[in-house]
Amino acid sequence: MIFYKKKIQLTIILIFFISIWIFFLSNKEILSFEYIFQKIVLLKNYIEHSPLKVFFIYIVVYAVLVVCNFPVSSILSLGGGFLFGIWIGAIGILIGATIGSLIVFIVSKYFLKNYINQKILIRFPQIKKQYLSNEIEAMMLIRLIPGIPFFIQNLTLAGLGSKNVKFLITTLLGLCPWAFIFSSIGEGLDKIFLNQEKINLSFLLQFKYMFPIFLIIILIILTILLKKKFKNFFS
Repeated sequence: MIFYKKKIQLTIILIFFISIWIFFLSNKEILSFEYIFQKIVLLKNYIEHSPLKVFFIYIVVYAVLVVCNFPVSSILSLGGGFLFGIWIGAIGILIGATIGSLIVFIVSKYFLKNYINQKILIRFPQIKKQYLSNEIEAMMLIRLIPGIPFFIQNLTLAGLGSKNVKFLITTLLGLCPWAFIFSSIGEGLDKIFLNQEKINLSFLLQFKYMFPIFLIIILIILTILLKKKFKNFFS
């Protein structure tokens, strides 16, 4: 009975997932920078008259993009800084990304935890070993290290069986630097387009943006190493 209930629930989720992707593929131009710049005056006026409404819509759309693993979520991240400024934009990115991640995490943990653990994570025993001995630090590193797809991060933590509250806190903390980086770049999008600069991975991985994140990563790794030394010393 429980198996069939889960099967029905998973089918409903997949229908929702596919429906959103079909909508996106049919209307993908509305999530492009070109479209945003064409409607910029209209958008700015709308934000001035209904800032909370637009901010709420932005968060909901961002969360949906994260849940459905859309490749354009980084574009929306830059759009947050462009439309709302660095601070408000970063907060919007952070809330939207956290809500979306939490939904993916909870759904994955409920439906796919055993599969992820037994079929995928079993090939990477070192990840599980580090997680079990340094839970919070490992969760933070997964969030901070560049290059790990966001969706994979959420699935990995679901497979590891992380607690919901710890997932929420480490997601908020781990995404803070990234939210401000995307938002600060997004605030200057008009200048970037005027100078005809290309926004790609190398653009985002500039030293001035990556230095704070690498510093945090080093501090977390040092915490793990010192924690091990103290554990060995007192054992």
